[in-house]
Amino acid sequence: MSVSKNERVLIVINHLASGDTDYLYRFIEDSARTTIRTILGDDYAKIVKLYDTRATLAKLVAAIRREGAKTSVKRIDLIVMLHGHPGRLVFYDGSEDSSVVKDQIKALKLGTKLRLVYSTCCYGDSHSMDFIAAGFDSAIGSKKVNANAAVEFAPLLSLWQFNAMLSDCLAPTTLPTPAADAAATLYGHTMNTTWRNDVDSTKRLRGNQNLQITT
Repeated sequence: MSVSKNERVLIVINHLASGDTDYLYRFIEDSARTTIRTILGDDYAKIVKLYDTRATLAKLVAAIRREGAKTSVKRIDLIVMLHGHPGRLVFYDGSEDSSVVKDQIKALKLGTKLRLVYSTCCYGDSHSMDFIAAGFDSAIGSKKVNANAAVEFAPLLSLWQFNAMLSDCLAPTTLPTPAADAAATLYGHTMNTTWRNDVDSTKRLRGNQNLQITT
């Protein structure tokens, strides 16, 4: 049975900038939020925005619980835009193992309501199986440091909006990703960052690859 706009909810959790002088991450935050609003604003009954100080694990779990309790809501999607480390997610109030995130979401027992997690976190793939174990049907995350948002984020969301299958949403972003990663690696070496040798934005799609916005 097709899932209509009024039966699906999108939750977005986003915190990257740590202060007023963190210009790069503030720009990334603002751009991503605008992109989500522009592309998906008319495709969900509601977009729950857990931004800045609201980007905590407690508020994420509370939002999933609240939306999942509504009989009108059949499917919940989640976009995760946080800093990430192998096996860990960095919320506004501190980092947490993805296994802890899994346990808290799984405890809600929402059955088939949890659908997609699309993560732009670094090392997002290391969190994906925990999201699947928590109850989500599918999860997308990067192998290592994620640096291809400019060539992936909007195209993927646009294809999802128009009811393409997840595998097809991801496919067009594969070709331009190496160039984006090369540019990020060069920047990392120029600035002597800690992540300069660890850039790999290649996404792995775990779980059901055939999901659509209407399924």
